[in-house]
Amino acid sequence: MEFSNLNFIFRFLPIFILIYYLSPARWKNGVLFLGSILFYAFGEPLYVILLLISVGLHYLAAWCIKGMKRHPKKKQRLLAALIVFDVGMLLFFKYTSYRMPLGFSFFTFTVLSYILDVYMGKCEPERSFAKAGIYMMLFPKLISGPIASYRQMYPELERRRITFEETEQGLMIFTIGLGFKVIFADHFGMLWNEIQTAGFDSISTPLAWIGAAGYSAQLFFDFQGYSLMAIGVGRMIGFHLPKNFDHPYRSKSVAEFYRRWHITLGQWFRDYLYIPLGGNRGTMVRTVFNLLLVWFVTGMWHGSTANFILWGMVLGLLVVLEKCCLKQFLSRHPIAAHLYVLLVIPMTWIVFAITKIRDVGVYFTRLFPFWGSPDYVNQGDFMRSLGRYGIFFVLAFLVSLPFVDKLYEKYKDHLVPKLLLLAVFWYCVYKVANGMNNPFLYFQF
Repeated sequence: MEFSNLNFIFRFLPIFILIYYLSPARWKNGVLFLGSILFYAFGEPLYVILLLISVGLHYLAAWCIKGMKRHPKKKQRLLAALIVFDVGMLLFFKYTSYRMPLGFSFFTFTVLSYILDVYMGKCEPERSFAKAGIYMMLFPKLISGPIASYRQMYPELERRRITFEETEQGLMIFTIGLGFKVIFADHFGMLWNEIQTAGFDSISTPLAWIGAAGYSAQLFFDFQGYSLMAIGVGRMIGFHLPKNFDHPYRSKSVAEFYRRWHITLGQWFRDYLYIPLGGNRGTMVRTVFNLLLVWFVTGMWHGSTANFILWGMVLGLLVVLEKCCLKQFLSRHPIAAHLYVLLVIPMTWIVFAITKIRDVGVYFTRLFPFWGSPDYVNQGDFMRSLGRYGIFFVLAFLVSLPFVDKLYEKYKDHLVPKLLLLAVFWYCVYKVANGMNNPFLYFQF
């Protein structure tokens, strides 16, 4: 069930919130766990059983690991078996013809982080099965994150404070995310679909660059929109989920970009893969190997086709190049560094977006026409696209400026922002009711 779906907005969410708020404090965790199961069952009625089995397995395994302090080899074998099970299931769904359960990649990383933290002694196993289940299946973050660690969520699993002010702020954050999705991401998605329909070999160079910028914006507003909606729903039920984006296009390097983009995924790879591999504590050769391996796994995590591996390795090589050669230049020339990011990142998103390597090559011949020229190019196509979508580029740029965040924080309790967000909400409802409701892009990962 999507957050931008009217059944979620007007049926599931208000009914659940009403029941949850009216429930006594001692029942709230049970209601929340049951609500999370129902939320997932509406979209994946068969696979919900698989998730519940996995929750039970990791709940029991955590206590077994806790009891094996004096038997380190047994503890290591159990951990290895769990990792093989979790990663094996993920690879099975990604690399076979079976359809992957919705949100299974994010769920897998959540249960892995729980069991690894218990193994490393960073947290104690959860005594309550319902609380463990809430952590692993909390419905706001279940499908596409943010990926919160058990240590981050434990205090609010034990006790959380629900107030009118928090609920109101949650609704406002949810509405901002809904606006990002419907007003921006869905319109940029229409632009990208038009380019795909026209065929990459027939678009002009200006339209190719507009398409790269449009897909970059679509992916950002789509995923940032979902993250904000998840954070908003979490706030309504007493959870403060971690921020997932921090103005990534302000970055001055690719490495900085991915510290600001999908923050919780980057932190997961840092904590559970890069640092255990040795991070940057060894030789430069070892550090380069660790970085490239992390980016290779990142590419595999996003998809099973070759373009995702290529995307991950290109980013890994760029990060290594910055670390070895470009770091000082980028830090001394901030304007050039910003331009570098704004040029390079959209090109990497093209590799991410197009599954066939041959078509990726065709698109790059349009970005850089001196590499090759097709038989036919519609030279006036970019003007029509700018006429239809130019206003969305302008508005997207304006709402992405950092001072907008500062204005929101300063005036969010005033009447005018609330009325503006109310108008945004009903405009989005109108658009969704009239058929503008593309699936969230990150649902496929």
